[in-house]
Amino acid sequence: MATQMSSARRGVATDEMKQVAKDEDVTLDWLLPKIASGSIIIPSNNTRPQKIHNVGIGKGMKTKVNVNIGTSTLNVNIEEEIEKAKVAVKYHADTIMDLSDGGDVGEIRRALLDVAPITFGTVPIYEAYNFGV
Repeated sequence: MATQMSSARRGVATDEMKQVAKDEDVTLDWLLPKIASGSIIIPSNNTRPQKIHNVGIGKGMKTKVNVNIGTSTLNVNIEEEIEKAKVAVKYHADTIMDLSDGGDVGEIRRALLDVAPITFGTVPIYEAYNFGV
C-alpha cells in the first residue's frame, strides 16, 4: 500500500492529506510538495483497524501536543497507563508516545491503542530490550 510520501510524489491527495489541509487551513497545492519532500509528515498506519484523526507534523504546521506515557520495570500498572491515555484523548492531545519498558510491552501497547484513537508511537528497542533481559 502507498505511503503518504509516495502518494504526494505522484500528486495524489489522500483522505489523510485532505484532513490535514483542512485542520491546518492550508491548500493541498501547498501541502503535497512538502509531504513529497519530507518536510511535513503524516504518521498514518493503514493497518490500524480503527479510524484515527491524523495530524501533519513539520515545517509550517501548527504546534502539536504530544503525551509520553508508559510503564517501567519498577511500575507496571496497565490500568494507570490506560487512564493516562484516556486523559490525553479527553484533553485533545495530538499524539501519544508509549515509552513502556516494563511488563508485557506488546500487551500494554495493544491496550493503549484500543483507547487512543490518535496518532500513536512507540520505541521498538524498548520491547527488544525486554526480550534480551
